Amino acid sequence: MELQPIEELLKTYDRGETSIVEEAKIAAFFAQNDVPEHLLHYKTLFSYFSNEQHQDYRPDLKLNKRTHSFRNLSIAASVVVLLGLALGYNSDATEHYSEDEIFIYNQTKTALELLSNNLNKGTTQFKNLEVFSNALQKGEQNMTYLNTFNITTNKIFKINK
Repeated sequence: MELQPIEELLKTYDRGETSIVEEAKIAAFFAQNDVPEHLLHYKTLFSYFSNEQHQDYRPDLKLNKRTHSFRNLSIAASVVVLLGLALGYNSDATEHYSEDEIFIYNQTKTALELLSNNLNKGTTQFKNLEVFSNALQKGEQNMTYLNTFNITTNKIFKINK
């Protein structure tokens, strides 16, 4: 085969415009022993393609099955929760509290309820800030869309600033 048609096919191959038939012609040319020196790098490339075309690579995959250990762990966790509940009910029934301890408990409970109520009043003020923050985020998104539109328009019309 002459050198001129092969060089033309290589140019179209480099641009990615060759058909399968043309690539087969190129591969057949480089399968020969007498290849010009300036095209030896193509010979290496096409010999690699022809060698690897017949390779079948299938890695050995080892799958770890851990479903049994997860099941055993969830069973053990369920048993621990049930034992904790059972022991918790029994311990409450056997303990007795003094009047001072009950008084302190009730005072602490009242103080925590007061603190909770005041915190709930403060959090209602944050709802207004949340609405404002959401509006700012929507505005920021709209600005991002406009900026993207502006950049794209400048690219399309080739406007340089």
